[in-house]
Amino acid sequence: MVLGLLAACKQDPKKETGPDTAPAEATSEEVTPGGEADMAEGETISSYCFASRTPTPEEFGDTYNYLFTRLQIGEDGNVTGTLINAPYGTDGSRGSLTGVYREDQALIQSTTTFLAEGELYEEQRNYKIGAGGFATLNPEGEPVFAVPAISCEQYDVYMKEFNQGLLKKIVNTTDRSRLKKVAEVAEFGYSEEQLDNLRFMELEVDLDNNFETREFLLYIMDSMVCGSGGCNLLIIDAEGRTLSNTTVVKLPVYMPTSTIGDFDGKGTWKSLYVWSGGFRELVPENGRYPSNASTAKEVPENALTDHPENYKLVLDYLE
Repeated sequence: MVLGLLAACKQDPKKETGPDTAPAEATSEEVTPGGEADMAEGETISSYCFASRTPTPEEFGDTYNYLFTRLQIGEDGNVTGTLINAPYGTDGSRGSLTGVYREDQALIQSTTTFLAEGELYEEQRNYKIGAGGFATLNPEGEPVFAVPAISCEQYDVYMKEFNQGLLKKIVNTTDRSRLKKVAEVAEFGYSEEQLDNLRFMELEVDLDNNFETREFLLYIMDSMVCGSGGCNLLIIDAEGRTLSNTTVVKLPVYMPTSTIGDFDGKGTWKSLYVWSGGFRELVPENGRYPSNASTAKEVPENALTDHPENYKLVLDYLE
């Protein structure tokens, strides 16, 4: 399938792109998957990427507004895709779409599911693909705004930059106050100097759907606790008490997104998704996660990345 009206740019990663960026020659990436849920097995799927990255006003610091859309279009016109709107480099709304591409109209008719301000929504939406990029249409069929087409390589550069910016704002790598209270860490026999230089990442998360309690992911990166299969991922409370300890974990780590509806499941612990020879779902039992990640059930990566309204990257290596 060829999108005759689609234009995509290959650009210098440092060059700004925005709604007014002029598109260049058309490009796409073609993959033949092992079988998508909504695509015929063995069907060639073309991937198209759209993104903008525009600076925010100086008073907000060195931040950017990001818009991301990535589409996979099969030979039969079936479409899947992801959309992220991230003003000021923070979470705004994120979602996925499924639908049909009408090539004669350059039109996508879709069901779009998205998360915004803690609520999940599902809407019937139409989108237009043209020289201006990927445009959202209002009920009258008029374009509301468009995201310019870029190369998927450039898209990945912007997405990595966006994720790194988010993580650096929320991941603790310096405050060792809880780290030094963790019994398992003390049992390794580190000296005070070694503890002061120990590489780790700590992130506060809500794992039990209870905002009255505090849980932290603690990922320790040291040869004493890491092997070829990965490192230790601990779940600790605010006082440094260990709630769970899982070995053979590599990054990244995903977890379900938070919604207002989580209040209804107070005390129900969420799964974690970690890399251990493939992505694995760590299913908790009474607040404790499997002790060895490599024995947990494997899940396909696209089950997480294709649905940003349901799953969110929460921990990854920082650069």
